[in-house]
Amino acid sequence: MINAVVGEMPESRAYDSRGTGLQHHGGMHHRHPRTAARSSSVTLRLLALLALVAALVTVTSTAAHACKCAEMTPAAAVANAKAVFTGTATAARVTESGPVGARAVYTFRADNVYKGTPAARYTVTTNVDSAACGYSFTKGTRYLVFATSGTGIVPEAGLSSGSCAGNRPVAPGTGPLRPTEEGPPGQAGPAGPVDAALVAALGSPTRVSAMSPQGVQAQPARATATSLDWRWTATGAALVALILIAGLTLIIRRRRAARQS
Repeated sequence: MINAVVGEMPESRAYDSRGTGLQHHGGMHHRHPRTAARSSSVTLRLLALLALVAALVTVTSTAAHACKCAEMTPAAAVANAKAVFTGTATAARVTESGPVGARAVYTFRADNVYKGTPAARYTVTTNVDSAACGYSFTKGTRYLVFATSGTGIVPEAGLSSGSCAGNRPVAPGTGPLRPTEEGPPGQAGPAGPVDAALVAALGSPTRVSAMSPQGVQAQPARATATSLDWRWTATGAALVALILIAGLTLIIRRRRAARQS
């Protein structure tokens, strides 16, 4: 009688002696619904947490690699530049991606040259991305441009510039810059307006003739600090997030299919 009772106990109780949440029905083991639901919930929470971490990595990597410019006096901006001039942006294009990434190439019709070989036209290259310290010039707008030697970056562009160089939009015209001169509406730049300190650092310009055929004389490129390519980091983090989301979706579909069956 005792042996009969003992022999029937594994078939009637819901959990085994180890508390594993397994039910015995006809010699087969089935996971208890509560245990399966708890396991599914933990998995979903873990995947959601990983997706959140991947998204945070994307945001923080973008912010960490954003362009940051050190404060620079007008005199230092002029001293660091190969060419300083005022001119109107007349053309713009983007080169194909190369060793240094895609570059924007701008052509300027100069009117006054404050430093460098005077020329009626200058071609300046800059990074496409503002996060990589690229400066976006607007076609038809007049600028005060600070440029360094850019030989070798883009063959036809002898000069290079960026958002930390001191470039700024200025009022239309062809005359020398005057203190407190503001740029055109809606075109304010991070460098600010033209003030007395900047005009003093620029000195007297050379007026350029519109018929001058030569461009600025290119000099050997100097070693300059390059910004890290944050786009690869951001792209990798985004791919991780997409993979996690796809995995989460697949698990949910399998759980639903299992419940329906």
